[in-house]
Amino acid sequence: MFALSLLATAAQAVEFSGLIRSSTGTLPSSIEVEADRRGEKTVLVGSVENGRYRIDLPSPGMYRVRLQAPGWDAEPKLVFDPQTTGARDFLLYPAKLPEPELAAELLRMGEEDQDFRKNIPRQPDAAFIKRWQENDRVREERLARIIAEKGWPRISQVGHRAANAAWLIAQHGTDDFLKRCLVLMKAAAADGEITPHHLALSIDRVLTQDKQKQIYGSQFQTNQDGKTFLLPVEDFEHIDERRASMGLEPFAEYRKNFEK
Repeated sequence: MFALSLLATAAQAVEFSGLIRSSTGTLPSSIEVEADRRGEKTVLVGSVENGRYRIDLPSPGMYRVRLQAPGWDAEPKLVFDPQTTGARDFLLYPAKLPEPELAAELLRMGEEDQDFRKNIPRQPDAAFIKRWQENDRVREERLARIIAEKGWPRISQVGHRAANAAWLIAQHGTDDFLKRCLVLMKAAAADGEITPHHLALSIDRVLTQDKQKQIYGSQFQTNQDGKTFLLPVEDFEHIDERRASMGLEPFAEYRKNFEK
């Protein structure tokens, strides 16, 4: 049985379920799954059995689904539509990380990346752009050394927050560096060791850098008038199906980020 919101009924609820993978090959004995709906305080509770989780989510609605297991961690999943959202499997990993110092360094690098970008002027001058490129170059070179020594930073190695920081640095790196990292990202994805929607954004960026049509519609460009436009997309008619498969929000919602 599930503890559902009082607003939900059996007719409205959609089963949201998937596999739970363990980075060690063994799952802990006690795992719980729960979700909260945006704008509500009620917590929805599901069940876990034989390496699978299951939870009923009233539709429509946006949710954050998370696993709870003492001594373990997993990246929460944002669910934009319980009926269509893909990328449902969880990777559960020990909270005691094998590379805590590397994780801390990556988190600092990610914070530096974001702190700098918060202060980008609407029309940066040449001096600012030069400083921007230099900041990105320093982080890219450090990440390149980390990769050469330890491989791509995986979730079970440094935690999902630090792994996401590594992705952010690669995404903001040079074209050649991102293309080389994308090969490693795809290998990590096969083991559930990278956030799927981040992989989608990197795939799109590399495609557009190579003057090819993107797949998930994440890449825009700004013209001289300051207006943004979508770069060409393969089979636009089915874009939301592909976006949902990677855990991305519907394109219409994403597009609003570029209309502000």
